[in-house]
Amino acid sequence: MKISRRLKTGCALALTALLALPCVNLMQTKAAGPVIEDQKCTLTIEAGEDLTGGDLKDGIPVKLYKTADVDVSGTFTSSGIFESMDFNVSMDGEKNADQWSALAEEAAQKLKEAENEPAAAEGTVKDGRAVIEGLEVGMYLVAPENTFNDDMTEEYVFTPYLTALPSSEYTLTGAGSDEWEYDRTISLKGEAEPQFGSLTINKTLDNYNATLGQVTCVFQIEGTDEDGKVYSNVVSITHDGAGDGSVTVDNIPAGLEVKVTEIYSGASYTLSSAGEVTALIVSDAGVEAGANPASVSFSNSYDGGNRGGYGVTNHFEVQEDGEWQWENPTAPAVQ
Repeated sequence: MKISRRLKTGCALALTALLALPCVNLMQTKAAGPVIEDQKCTLTIEAGEDLTGGDLKDGIPVKLYKTADVDVSGTFTSSGIFESMDFNVSMDGEKNADQWSALAEEAAQKLKEAENEPAAAEGTVKDGRAVIEGLEVGMYLVAPENTFNDDMTEEYVFTPYLTALPSSEYTLTGAGSDEWEYDRTISLKGEAEPQFGSLTINKTLDNYNATLGQVTCVFQIEGTDEDGKVYSNVVSITHDGAGDGSVTVDNIPAGLEVKVTEIYSGASYTLSSAGEVTALIVSDAGVEAGANPASVSFSNSYDGGNRGGYGVTNHFEVQEDGEWQWENPTAPAVQ
Protein backbone atom coordinates (compact mmCIF):
# COMPACT_ATOMS: atom_id res chain seq x y z
CA MET A 1 0.00 0.00 0.00
CA LYS A 2 1.51 3.28 -1.10
CA ILE A 3 1.26 6.60 0.65
CA SER A 4 -1.58 8.64 -0.79
CA ARG A 5 -0.66 11.79 -2.68
CA ARG A 6 -2.39 13.85 -0.03
CA LEU A 7 -3.11 12.65 3.49
CA LYS A 8 -6.67 13.36 4.47
CA THR A 9 -6.59 16.29 6.89
CA GLY A 10 -9.76 15.22 8.62
CA CYS A 11 -8.28 11.84 9.41
CA ALA A 12 -5.07 13.41 10.72
CA LEU A 13 -7.06 15.72 12.98
CA ALA A 14 -9.12 12.86 14.29
CA LEU A 15 -5.94 10.97 15.14
CA THR A 16 -4.65 14.02 17.00
CA ALA A 17 -7.40 13.84 19.57
CA LEU A 18 -6.67 10.17 20.21
CA LEU A 19 -2.89 10.04 19.99
CA ALA A 20 -1.87 13.29 21.60
CA LEU A 21 -3.26 12.16 24.97
CA PRO A 22 -0.29 10.47 26.64
CA CYS A 23 -2.22 8.36 29.15
CA VAL A 24 -1.13 10.43 32.12
CA ASN A 25 -4.35 11.81 33.46
CA LEU A 26 -5.86 8.91 35.36
CA MET A 27 -2.71 7.23 36.62
CA GLN A 28 -3.12 8.70 40.09
CA THR A 29 -6.87 8.05 40.34
CA LYS A 30 -7.29 4.43 39.26
CA ALA A 31 -4.68 1.75 38.73
CA ALA A 32 -4.31 -1.97 39.24
CA GLY A 33 -1.22 -1.42 41.34
CA PRO A 34 1.99 0.60 41.59
CA VAL A 35 4.13 1.28 38.57
CA ILE A 36 7.14 -1.07 38.41
CA GLU A 37 9.91 1.49 38.14
CA ASP A 38 12.61 -0.87 36.83
CA GLN A 39 10.36 -2.56 34.26
CA LYS A 40 11.58 -2.23 30.67
CA CYS A 41 9.04 -1.14 28.05
CA THR A 42 8.54 -1.62 24.32
CA LEU A 43 7.07 0.98 22.00
CA THR A 44 5.79 -0.09 18.57
CA ILE A 45 5.38 2.80 16.14
CA GLU A 46 3.12 2.20 13.16
CA ALA A 47 2.80 4.28 10.03
CA GLY A 48 -0.99 4.30 10.28
CA GLU A 49 -3.78 3.43 7.87
CA ASP A 50 -3.09 6.28 5.41
CA LEU A 51 0.67 6.27 5.89
CA THR A 52 2.23 2.86 5.33
CA GLY A 53 5.75 4.12 4.63
CA GLY A 54 5.81 1.97 1.51
CA ASP A 55 7.04 4.67 -0.88
CA LEU A 56 9.15 6.78 1.44
CA LYS A 57 12.72 7.26 0.33
CA ASP A 58 14.45 6.14 3.53
CA GLY A 59 11.59 5.06 5.78
CA ILE A 60 10.53 7.33 8.64
CA PRO A 61 13.31 8.00 11.18
CA VAL A 62 11.89 8.45 14.70
CA LYS A 63 13.68 9.60 17.83
CA LEU A 64 12.43 9.33 21.41
CA TYR A 65 13.38 11.84 24.10
CA LYS A 66 12.61 11.15 27.73
CA THR A 67 10.89 14.21 29.15
CA ALA A 68 9.98 12.96 32.64
CA ASP A 69 10.38 10.11 35.11
CA VAL A 70 7.38 8.40 36.71
CA ASP A 71 7.18 7.06 40.27
CA VAL A 72 5.19 4.15 41.70
CA SER A 73 2.11 6.37 42.16
CA GLY A 74 2.09 7.47 38.54
CA THR A 75 3.33 11.00 39.18
CA PHE A 76 5.63 12.50 36.57
CA THR A 77 8.73 14.56 37.34
CA SER A 78 10.11 16.39 34.33
CA SER A 79 13.87 16.63 33.89
CA GLY A 80 16.70 17.94 31.73
CA ILE A 81 15.74 20.45 29.07
CA PHE A 82 12.07 19.74 29.86
CA GLU A 83 12.30 20.38 33.63
CA SER A 84 10.13 23.53 33.49
CA MET A 85 7.20 21.56 32.04
CA ASP A 86 4.34 19.99 34.00
CA PHE A 87 3.07 16.72 32.55
CA ASN A 88 0.65 15.89 35.38
CA VAL A 89 -2.47 16.96 33.53
CA SER A 90 -5.77 15.13 33.92
CA MET A 91 -8.09 14.10 31.09
CA ASP A 92 -11.15 16.23 30.51
CA GLY A 93 -12.50 15.33 27.08
CA GLU A 94 -11.39 17.25 24.03
CA LYS A 95 -10.29 20.25 26.10
CA ASN A 96 -7.20 18.44 27.34
CA ALA A 97 -6.49 16.91 23.94
CA ASP A 98 -5.64 20.44 22.83
CA GLN A 99 -3.59 20.94 26.00
CA TRP A 100 -1.55 17.82 25.35
CA SER A 101 -1.01 18.87 21.74
CA ALA A 102 0.29 22.21 23.04
CA LEU A 103 2.57 20.44 25.53
CA ALA A 104 3.98 18.28 22.74
CA GLU A 105 4.68 21.37 20.62
CA GLU A 106 6.32 23.07 23.61
CA ALA A 107 8.51 20.03 24.24
CA ALA A 108 9.46 19.92 20.54
CA GLN A 109 10.41 23.60 20.67
CA LYS A 110 12.62 23.03 23.72
CA LEU A 111 14.27 20.18 21.88
CA LYS A 112 14.89 22.42 18.86
CA GLU A 113 16.42 25.15 21.02
CA ALA A 114 18.69 22.64 22.76
CA GLU A 115 20.02 21.54 19.34
CA ASN A 116 22.24 18.55 20.17
CA GLU A 117 20.14 16.87 22.87
CA PRO A 118 20.86 13.11 22.75
CA ALA A 119 17.90 10.82 22.06
CA ALA A 120 16.93 8.15 24.56
CA ALA A 121 16.25 5.78 21.67
CA GLU A 122 15.60 5.81 17.95
CA GLY A 123 14.32 3.65 15.15
CA THR A 124 13.07 3.73 11.56
CA VAL A 125 9.53 2.92 10.45
CA LYS A 126 9.93 0.58 7.49
CA ASP A 127 7.30 -1.72 6.03
CA GLY A 128 4.78 0.07 8.19
CA ARG A 129 6.32 -0.17 11.66
CA ALA A 130 9.28 0.17 14.03
CA VAL A 131 9.74 -1.65 17.34
CA ILE A 132 11.85 0.08 20.00
CA GLU A 133 12.68 -2.05 23.04
CA GLY A 134 14.40 -1.60 26.39
CA LEU A 135 12.80 1.75 27.28
CA GLU A 136 12.67 2.96 30.86
CA VAL A 137 9.30 3.88 32.33
CA GLY A 138 8.45 7.55 31.95
CA MET A 139 7.11 10.18 29.59
CA TYR A 140 8.56 10.39 26.07
CA LEU A 141 8.49 12.93 23.28
CA VAL A 142 8.05 11.01 20.01
CA ALA A 143 9.77 13.06 17.28
CA PRO A 144 9.44 11.66 13.73
CA GLU A 145 11.80 13.31 11.26
CA ASN A 146 10.52 14.83 8.04
CA THR A 147 11.25 12.58 5.09
CA PHE A 148 10.72 12.45 1.33
CA ASN A 149 8.97 9.96 -0.89
CA ASP A 150 11.06 8.00 -3.42
CA ASP A 151 11.14 10.62 -6.16
CA MET A 152 11.35 13.52 -3.68
CA THR A 153 8.24 15.19 -5.07
CA GLU A 154 6.63 15.28 -1.62
CA GLU A 155 7.97 15.83 1.89
CA TYR A 156 6.11 14.20 4.76
CA VAL A 157 5.92 16.37 7.86
CA PHE A 158 4.97 14.63 11.10
CA THR A 159 3.42 15.91 14.31
CA PRO A 160 5.49 15.31 17.47
CA TYR A 161 3.56 14.06 20.46
CA LEU A 162 3.92 12.77 23.98
CA THR A 163 3.35 9.23 25.17
CA ALA A 164 3.59 7.59 28.59
CA LEU A 165 5.11 4.23 29.43
CA PRO A 166 3.40 2.34 30.99
CA SER A 167 -0.24 3.06 30.27
CA SER A 168 -3.58 1.26 30.42
CA GLU A 169 -6.88 1.17 28.60
CA TYR A 170 -8.41 3.05 31.52
CA THR A 171 -5.87 5.86 31.45
CA LEU A 172 -6.40 6.21 27.70
CA THR A 173 -10.18 6.19 27.60
CA GLY A 174 -11.51 6.46 31.15
CA ALA A 175 -13.01 2.96 30.81
CA GLY A 176 -11.90 -0.65 30.51
CA SER A 177 -8.96 -2.44 32.10
CA ASP A 178 -6.72 -0.63 34.56
CA GLU A 179 -3.85 -3.11 34.19
CA TRP A 180 -0.56 -1.42 33.38
CA GLU A 181 0.68 -2.10 29.84
CA TYR A 182 4.43 -1.76 29.51
CA ASP A 183 4.33 -2.53 25.80
CA ARG A 184 2.44 0.04 23.72
CA THR A 185 1.57 0.61 20.07
CA ILE A 186 1.03 4.07 18.62
CA SER A 187 0.42 5.44 15.11
CA LEU A 188 2.13 8.32 13.37
CA LYS A 189 0.18 11.24 12.01
CA GLY A 190 1.50 13.54 9.32
CA GLU A 191 0.86 15.46 6.17
CA ALA A 192 2.38 15.46 2.68
CA GLU A 193 3.75 18.76 1.41
CA PRO A 194 4.26 19.07 -2.37
CA GLN A 195 7.72 20.09 -3.55
CA PHE A 196 8.76 22.41 -6.36
CA GLY A 197 11.62 22.60 -8.82
CA SER A 198 13.04 24.62 -11.67
CA LEU A 199 13.37 24.36 -15.43
CA THR A 200 16.21 25.88 -17.45
CA ILE A 201 15.63 26.64 -21.13
CA ASN A 202 18.86 26.90 -23.09
CA LYS A 203 18.94 28.73 -26.40
CA THR A 204 21.74 28.82 -29.00
CA LEU A 205 21.71 31.41 -31.76
CA ASP A 206 23.80 29.84 -34.53
CA ASN A 207 24.40 33.15 -36.33
CA TYR A 208 23.27 36.74 -35.99
CA ASN A 209 22.54 39.78 -38.13
CA ALA A 210 23.77 42.74 -36.10
CA THR A 211 22.02 45.29 -38.34
CA LEU A 212 18.60 43.97 -37.24
CA GLY A 213 19.41 44.40 -33.55
CA GLN A 214 18.28 42.20 -30.67
CA VAL A 215 16.17 39.11 -31.26
CA THR A 216 13.70 37.59 -28.79
CA CYS A 217 12.63 33.94 -28.73
CA VAL A 218 9.47 33.02 -26.79
CA PHE A 219 8.69 29.69 -25.13
CA GLN A 220 5.49 28.22 -23.73
CA ILE A 221 5.68 25.76 -20.81
CA GLU A 222 2.67 23.55 -20.12
CA GLY A 223 1.91 20.52 -17.98
CA THR A 224 -1.05 18.80 -16.31
CA ASP A 225 -0.72 16.87 -13.04
CA GLU A 226 -2.56 13.66 -12.14
CA ASP A 227 -5.32 15.69 -10.46
CA GLY A 228 -5.97 17.62 -13.65
CA LYS A 229 -4.39 20.87 -12.48
CA VAL A 230 -2.77 22.76 -15.35
CA TYR A 231 0.53 24.60 -15.19
CA SER A 232 1.10 27.12 -17.99
CA ASN A 233 3.70 29.83 -18.38
CA VAL A 234 5.42 31.85 -21.09
CA VAL A 235 9.04 33.06 -20.93
CA SER A 236 11.52 34.57 -23.36
CA ILE A 237 15.23 34.88 -24.10
CA THR A 238 16.65 37.95 -25.87
CA HIS A 239 19.95 37.74 -27.80
CA ASP A 240 22.20 40.59 -28.89
CA GLY A 241 24.66 38.34 -30.66
CA ALA A 242 25.35 34.78 -31.72
CA GLY A 243 25.94 32.21 -28.98
CA ASP A 244 24.16 30.80 -25.96
CA GLY A 245 21.51 32.21 -23.66
CA SER A 246 19.21 30.73 -21.04
CA VAL A 247 16.32 31.41 -18.68
CA THR A 248 15.43 29.52 -15.50
CA VAL A 249 11.85 29.22 -14.28
CA ASP A 250 11.35 28.38 -10.58
CA ASN A 251 8.41 27.11 -8.50
CA ILE A 252 7.17 24.47 -10.93
CA PRO A 253 5.49 21.47 -9.23
CA ALA A 254 8.01 18.66 -8.84
CA GLY A 255 7.20 15.45 -10.69
CA LEU A 256 5.31 17.33 -13.39
CA GLU A 257 6.16 16.47 -17.00
CA VAL A 258 6.11 19.70 -18.97
CA LYS A 259 6.09 20.35 -22.69
CA VAL A 260 8.24 23.28 -23.78
CA THR A 261 7.40 24.79 -27.15
CA GLU A 262 9.18 27.61 -28.95
CA ILE A 263 6.17 29.65 -30.09
CA TYR A 264 8.15 32.56 -31.55
CA SER A 265 11.63 32.30 -33.02
CA GLY A 266 12.30 35.99 -33.52
CA ALA A 267 11.98 38.18 -36.60
CA SER A 268 14.11 36.81 -39.48
CA TYR A 269 15.18 33.72 -37.50
CA THR A 270 14.03 30.09 -37.74
CA LEU A 271 14.43 26.97 -35.64
CA SER A 272 17.38 24.74 -36.40
CA SER A 273 16.37 22.25 -33.70
CA ALA A 274 13.15 20.55 -32.63
CA GLY A 275 10.50 23.09 -31.71
CA GLU A 276 8.96 21.04 -28.89
CA VAL A 277 10.71 19.23 -26.03
CA THR A 278 9.45 17.55 -22.84
CA ALA A 279 11.11 17.52 -19.43
CA LEU A 280 10.38 16.04 -15.99
CA ILE A 281 10.64 18.60 -13.17
CA VAL A 282 13.01 17.53 -10.39
CA SER A 283 12.44 19.00 -6.93
CA ASP A 284 14.95 21.42 -5.44
CA ALA A 285 15.50 18.84 -2.69
CA GLY A 286 16.25 16.21 -5.34
CA VAL A 287 18.81 18.50 -6.95
CA GLU A 288 20.44 19.08 -3.56
CA ALA A 289 20.62 15.31 -3.18
CA GLY A 290 22.53 15.01 -6.45
CA ALA A 291 19.89 14.71 -9.20
CA ASN A 292 20.19 16.78 -12.36
CA PRO A 293 17.77 19.71 -12.64
CA ALA A 294 15.35 19.78 -15.55
CA SER A 295 16.58 21.52 -18.69
CA VAL A 296 15.77 21.70 -22.39
CA SER A 297 17.67 23.15 -25.37
CA PHE A 298 16.76 24.88 -28.63
CA SER A 299 18.75 26.50 -31.44
CA ASN A 300 17.93 29.13 -34.08
CA SER A 301 19.55 30.46 -37.25
CA TYR A 302 19.26 33.72 -39.19
CA ASP A 303 17.08 33.08 -42.24
CA GLY A 304 18.31 35.96 -44.40
CA GLY A 305 15.29 38.21 -43.81
CA ASN A 306 15.35 41.93 -43.08
CA ARG A 307 12.74 42.17 -40.33
CA GLY A 308 14.06 43.17 -36.91
CA GLY A 309 12.59 43.75 -33.46
CA TYR A 310 12.24 42.03 -30.12
CA GLY A 311 9.40 41.68 -27.61
CA VAL A 312 8.19 41.21 -24.05
CA THR A 313 6.27 38.33 -22.53
CA ASN A 314 3.69 37.76 -19.86
CA HIS A 315 4.82 36.37 -16.54
CA PHE A 316 3.09 34.10 -14.01
CA GLU A 317 3.81 33.88 -10.26
CA VAL A 318 2.57 31.06 -7.99
CA GLN A 319 0.53 32.31 -5.03
CA GLU A 320 0.29 30.94 -1.48
CA ASP A 321 -2.94 29.12 -2.36
CA GLY A 322 -1.18 27.30 -5.21
CA GLU A 323 -2.93 29.26 -7.96
CA TRP A 324 -1.07 31.19 -10.66
CA GLN A 325 -1.24 34.99 -10.93
CA TRP A 326 -0.73 36.54 -14.37
CA GLU A 327 1.48 39.60 -14.54
CA ASN A 328 1.89 41.72 -17.67
CA PRO A 329 5.16 43.69 -17.58
CA THR A 330 3.90 45.94 -20.38
CA ALA A 331 0.86 47.11 -18.44
CA PRO A 332 1.00 50.71 -17.13
CA ALA A 333 1.63 51.14 -13.42
CA VAL A 334 -1.37 52.03 -11.26
CA GLN A 335 -1.03 55.55 -9.88
